[in-house]
Amino acid sequence: MNKEELIYLEKPNLNQPYLFMGFEGWPNAGEVASFSIQFLIEKSGAKRFAYISHDSFYEISSLRPLGIIKEGRLVEINFPTNHFYYSKSLLSKDLIIFQGTEPHLHWNEFVGHILNVAQSFDVSEIITIGGTYDYIPHHYPTKVSAVFNHDELREKILSAGIGLTEYKGPISIHTFILEEARLRGIKAISLWGHAPQYLQVKNVKVVLGVLERLIDLIDEDIDLSALQIASEYFDHQVNQLIEKDIKLKEIVERIEEAYKEEQRKVISYPSKESSKEDNVIYIQAFLKRQDEEEKKED
Repeated sequence: MNKEELIYLEKPNLNQPYLFMGFEGWPNAGEVASFSIQFLIEKSGAKRFAYISHDSFYEISSLRPLGIIKEGRLVEINFPTNHFYYSKSLLSKDLIIFQGTEPHLHWNEFVGHILNVAQSFDVSEIITIGGTYDYIPHHYPTKVSAVFNHDELREKILSAGIGLTEYKGPISIHTFILEEARLRGIKAISLWGHAPQYLQVKNVKVVLGVLERLIDLIDEDIDLSALQIASEYFDHQVNQLIEKDIKLKEIVERIEEAYKEEQRKVISYPSKESSKEDNVIYIQAFLKRQDEEEKKED
């Protein structure tokens, strides 16, 4: 007997909600997707009402469960999660939020479960949130681009100040969702925040930029003041790091020049002479060192 894969904890009464979703994994550069979705869940006080079982959709050897062991005792094991939440308070419309992990296997079945939920609650529009690395200077305004599955959405996206994506290559689960949603007659948009390639860390500034564009897109009001403060602090820390390191400063200046010259076209940087390690700022290590220095001063 096959185990049920879509499990409901309750079935709330919702009125044509939006469905926002984000995934851990490949489409989560700068933790833009996971952080944005977690922020929306916490901000809205959303309640979990359903989930998709992990059993059929992941290669455990590639995405290993996380264990918690305390003083030699196994406390718990956590598998990849895929949860649906709902909120009736954050927006003028009801809201479903999906927080998941991009599956390795059986995309048809996985996305089928998501869209079955969307159709059962008469979702008015799907918006996915993702993060991608780009050769963009960190001190420039955040770049947010979009993919859509229905012609009526084009002007809506442009009016919100969001760029239209040009891309050819391997796709994420987001693109697959858009196509399957189109076949079911559901309008869907995929928002992408572009994180600087050399900042391999949770990027609060890009998260803020994506959520600002999301607000413009749906014409709603969400308080982002806490994120704005965090973004300013993040910028300050990154600038501090770069000012202290001549090599990093040169890298950022080269990216800025290439960015200006090519005007968002594909650029040749990094050069063959520089390795990936040379182009990545491990800011977490810097923050740890900074904390240690501040403690010594105290």
